[in-house]
Amino acid sequence: MTRDLVITQHVPAPPHQVYAAWLTPEGMSRWWWVSIGDTQYAVDGRVGGDYLVESVGAGIGVRGTFTRLEEPSLIELTWIWLEGALTGPKEHVRIELSPQDGGTLVTVTHHVATGDGVESYRQGWEHVLGNLARLPQDGALPSGTPAGVARPAAADLQPAITLTQVVPATRADTFAAWLEPKRLAQWWWPGQDTTYEIDARRGGQFAIRSAQTGLGATGTYVELVEGERLVMTWSWESPGPPAPQDLVTVTFRDRDDGGASTLVTLVHEFAIPQADTTNPTHGWTAVLDSLAEHGP
Repeated sequence: MTRDLVITQHVPAPPHQVYAAWLTPEGMSRWWWVSIGDTQYAVDGRVGGDYLVESVGAGIGVRGTFTRLEEPSLIELTWIWLEGALTGPKEHVRIELSPQDGGTLVTVTHHVATGDGVESYRQGWEHVLGNLARLPQDGALPSGTPAGVARPAAADLQPAITLTQVVPATRADTFAAWLEPKRLAQWWWPGQDTTYEIDARRGGQFAIRSAQTGLGATGTYVELVEGERLVMTWSWESPGPPAPQDLVTVTFRDRDDGGASTLVTLVHEFAIPQADTTNPTHGWTAVLDSLAEHGP
């Protein structure tokens, strides 16, 4: 059953600037998935024109077609969510732009195909519209939180995310898949120009990079317990300012099947607590899914 999700956001810029931010690759790249460094934007901003926003590293994307454009007040488009090899149903999104308080009230109505998708889409839209609200007016809004955009309360900030994945392999093989370049190449960003530099010892460093996408991750192994536990610092590399150094802990446990499969638990602790963990959650989910499918 289709459900309508409605999200509003005040943007401290006039409607014509907000309208333009949706209709070019340059405009969308300034606010859509700005924290995912390898995101690619293809936008043909006319009625009947297609758009595609996609991150290979995170394994997510969205594509569709602009169906109605009324400058500077209305944008309508189709919406198809992409996640790994999965393609979601065709949905419809309406974006209304109205003058308000010297800026623009953005109202997004997303006709969601299934009720199960409403909450995840709510979080996603709140994230990208929050990015849009922080766009500089005329290219140079003052730093800090703009008027009309509330800072997240401390209680809403997330210090960490925890994910689990069952891998159809022994603990020994699953553990080794994280530390051997040939095995990493089978599941961590496979099929790209990824390079793997691994010094698999306590105090050793690692670097996983794709020159084509400009995406990478580096860190240092803090603890290695054979077949049981892997602890490493983690810094995300992407175009833009350097990311802070987080801490990632991966544990490995036998399942109740005679050791034929392994429960992998990953905890990513943020150096700076996050108001929105959608992007790292999507990224790690894609990597862990690939480990289960293409790993040891």
